[in-house]
Amino acid sequence: MNGIDAIKEYRNNKDKYLPLVDHEVQQFESKVYYEDGLGYDVNIGWNCGFYEDRPYFYECWATDGITMVTIFISTIGLEDASLDDLERFLIEDAKIYTPREGYCSLSEAPKFADSNGNEFYSLNIVVGTEDEPALIDGASIYSISALNELNGFVDNT
Repeated sequence: MNGIDAIKEYRNNKDKYLPLVDHEVQQFESKVYYEDGLGYDVNIGWNCGFYEDRPYFYECWATDGITMVTIFISTIGLEDASLDDLERFLIEDAKIYTPREGYCSLSEAPKFADSNGNEFYSLNIVVGTEDEPALIDGASIYSISALNELNGFVDNT
């Protein structure tokens, strides 16, 4: 199932799944400028899927020569998960990406509540830096414009 179909499935059957971060209904700009005006992040793409009843949503973005994927998963049932547990989920269970030579393991697992009051992990994975080879395989992405269109927004990307 592709990302668009996964979001549609979730929206039509929310009672079957753990929460999906509210990012799946937001409008994304192609560039997000820092409050100090001294730079910006570039939104590259996104994807969404399921591992059993657990949806995940991720965004690919870049800043200062570093490309990242931020993966959002509900903390329900994973409240006390270690970094190793979370990484095992992402790599072995959900199979979102595969580490390559030079991969940097998760160094933190911050939690936050979305606008619906659901708690999520926000897990940052370094995809690559500057002109160096990619550090992961997988983590397929779709354009931000496709998500904006699905959410009923005029695309500004």
